[in-house]
Amino acid sequence: MIKKILLPVDGSSFSEKAGEYAINLAKVFNAKLIAVHVIQAGPAQKLESESIEKVKLKQAEACFSSLKKKASDVPLDMETRILVSRSIVDAILEEAKDGDYGIMVIAPRGLGGLKKLVLGSVTEGVLQKSTIPVLVVR
Repeated sequence: MIKKILLPVDGSSFSEKAGEYAINLAKVFNAKLIAVHVIQAGPAQKLESESIEKVKLKQAEACFSSLKKKASDVPLDMETRILVSRSIVDAILEEAKDGDYGIMVIAPRGLGGLKKLVLGSVTEGVLQKSTIPVLVVR
Protein backbone atom coordinates (compact mmCIF):
# COMPACT_ATOMS: atom_id res chain seq x y z
CA MET A 1 0.00 0.00 0.00
CA ILE A 2 1.21 3.50 -0.82
CA LYS A 3 1.60 5.68 2.29
CA LYS A 4 3.94 8.37 0.94
CA ILE A 5 4.27 9.85 -2.54
CA LEU A 6 7.30 11.79 -3.76
CA LEU A 7 6.64 14.59 -6.26
CA PRO A 8 9.65 16.42 -7.74
CA VAL A 9 8.55 19.82 -9.14
CA ASP A 10 10.31 22.54 -11.11
CA GLY A 11 7.55 25.04 -11.81
CA SER A 12 6.91 23.90 -15.38
CA SER A 13 3.46 23.19 -16.76
CA PHE A 14 4.56 19.55 -17.04
CA SER A 15 5.33 19.28 -13.31
CA GLU A 16 2.07 21.10 -12.53
CA LYS A 17 0.15 18.39 -14.39
CA ALA A 18 2.12 15.65 -12.62
CA GLY A 19 1.32 17.42 -9.34
CA GLU A 20 -2.41 17.36 -10.03
CA TYR A 21 -2.19 13.63 -10.74
CA ALA A 22 -0.14 13.05 -7.56
CA ILE A 23 -2.72 14.94 -5.50
CA ASN A 24 -5.49 12.72 -6.84
CA LEU A 25 -3.40 9.59 -6.28
CA ALA A 26 -2.66 10.65 -2.70
CA LYS A 27 -6.37 11.21 -2.12
CA VAL A 28 -7.24 7.73 -3.42
CA PHE A 29 -4.61 6.04 -1.24
CA ASN A 30 -5.01 8.43 1.69
CA ALA A 31 -1.26 8.96 1.38
CA LYS A 32 1.00 11.81 2.39
CA LEU A 33 2.34 13.83 -0.53
CA ILE A 34 5.85 15.26 -0.34
CA ALA A 35 6.66 17.82 -3.07
CA VAL A 36 10.35 18.59 -3.51
CA HIS A 37 12.16 21.24 -5.51
CA VAL A 38 15.90 21.00 -6.02
CA ILE A 39 18.03 24.12 -6.20
CA GLN A 40 21.07 23.25 -8.22
CA ALA A 41 24.20 24.55 -6.52
CA GLY A 42 26.74 25.89 -8.94
CA PRO A 43 30.37 26.92 -8.59
CA ALA A 44 31.30 29.67 -6.18
CA GLN A 45 30.33 33.13 -7.40
CA LYS A 46 30.36 36.71 -6.18
CA LEU A 47 27.02 37.73 -4.65
CA GLU A 48 25.34 41.01 -5.45
CA SER A 49 22.84 42.96 -3.31
CA GLU A 50 20.17 40.27 -3.53
CA SER A 51 21.89 36.93 -3.40
CA ILE A 52 21.31 34.28 -6.01
CA GLU A 53 20.26 31.92 -3.22
CA LYS A 54 17.41 34.23 -2.16
CA VAL A 55 16.17 34.45 -5.74
CA LYS A 56 16.30 30.67 -6.11
CA LEU A 57 14.41 30.22 -2.82
CA LYS A 58 11.67 32.56 -4.04
CA GLN A 59 11.44 30.59 -7.29
CA ALA A 60 11.26 27.33 -5.35
CA GLU A 61 8.40 28.60 -3.19
CA ALA A 62 6.58 29.73 -6.34
CA CYS A 63 6.79 26.15 -7.67
CA PHE A 64 4.74 24.99 -4.69
CA SER A 65 2.09 27.72 -4.48
CA SER A 66 -0.57 26.42 -6.89
CA LEU A 67 -0.05 22.82 -5.76
CA LYS A 68 -0.50 23.87 -2.13
CA LYS A 69 -3.79 25.52 -3.09
CA LYS A 70 -5.01 22.45 -4.98
CA ALA A 71 -3.99 20.14 -2.13
CA SER A 72 -5.76 22.29 0.47
CA ASP A 73 -8.95 22.19 -1.64
CA VAL A 74 -8.99 18.36 -1.49
CA PRO A 75 -8.02 18.51 1.59
CA LEU A 76 -4.74 16.63 1.53
CA ASP A 77 -1.72 16.29 3.80
CA MET A 78 1.04 17.78 1.61
CA GLU A 79 4.53 18.75 2.69
CA THR A 80 7.06 20.77 0.69
CA ARG A 81 10.83 20.52 0.80
CA ILE A 82 13.59 22.50 -0.87
CA LEU A 83 16.77 20.54 -1.48
CA VAL A 84 20.15 21.94 -2.55
CA SER A 85 22.57 19.83 -4.56
CA ARG A 86 25.02 19.94 -7.44
CA SER A 87 22.95 17.21 -9.10
CA ILE A 88 19.15 17.43 -9.33
CA VAL A 89 18.91 13.72 -10.18
CA ASP A 90 21.08 12.67 -7.22
CA ALA A 91 19.08 14.86 -4.81
CA ILE A 92 15.77 13.35 -5.96
CA LEU A 93 17.15 9.81 -5.77
CA GLU A 94 18.60 10.38 -2.31
CA GLU A 95 15.25 11.73 -1.07
CA ALA A 96 13.47 8.73 -2.62
CA LYS A 97 15.89 6.30 -0.98
CA ASP A 98 15.82 7.91 2.47
CA GLY A 99 12.14 8.85 2.63
CA ASP A 100 10.39 5.45 2.64
CA TYR A 101 8.19 6.40 -0.34
CA GLY A 102 5.81 3.99 -2.03
CA ILE A 103 5.99 5.73 -5.42
CA MET A 104 7.36 8.80 -7.19
CA VAL A 105 5.25 10.84 -9.61
CA ILE A 106 7.30 12.88 -12.07
CA ALA A 107 6.78 14.88 -15.25
CA PRO A 108 8.30 13.69 -18.55
CA ARG A 109 10.26 16.94 -18.87
CA GLY A 110 10.61 20.27 -17.16
CA LEU A 111 12.23 23.66 -17.48
CA GLY A 112 15.59 22.37 -18.72
CA GLY A 113 17.19 24.31 -21.55
CA LEU A 114 17.78 21.46 -24.00
CA LYS A 115 14.76 19.23 -24.44
CA LYS A 116 15.13 15.64 -25.51
CA LEU A 117 12.56 14.14 -27.86
CA VAL A 118 10.93 11.79 -25.37
CA LEU A 119 12.15 12.47 -21.84
CA GLY A 120 13.97 15.24 -20.07
CA SER A 121 17.43 14.49 -18.69
CA VAL A 122 16.28 14.63 -15.04
CA THR A 123 13.39 12.23 -15.65
CA GLU A 124 15.62 9.90 -17.64
CA GLY A 125 18.26 9.89 -14.89
CA VAL A 126 15.64 9.20 -12.22
CA LEU A 127 14.10 6.36 -14.24
CA GLN A 128 17.49 4.72 -14.79
CA LYS A 129 18.52 4.71 -11.12
CA SER A 130 15.39 4.83 -8.96
CA THR A 131 14.93 2.11 -6.37
CA ILE A 132 11.19 2.87 -6.01
CA PRO A 133 8.43 2.73 -8.63
CA VAL A 134 8.23 5.87 -10.80
CA LEU A 135 5.07 7.04 -12.55
CA VAL A 136 5.71 9.46 -15.43
CA VAL A 137 2.66 11.65 -16.05
CA ARG A 138 2.17 13.25 -19.46
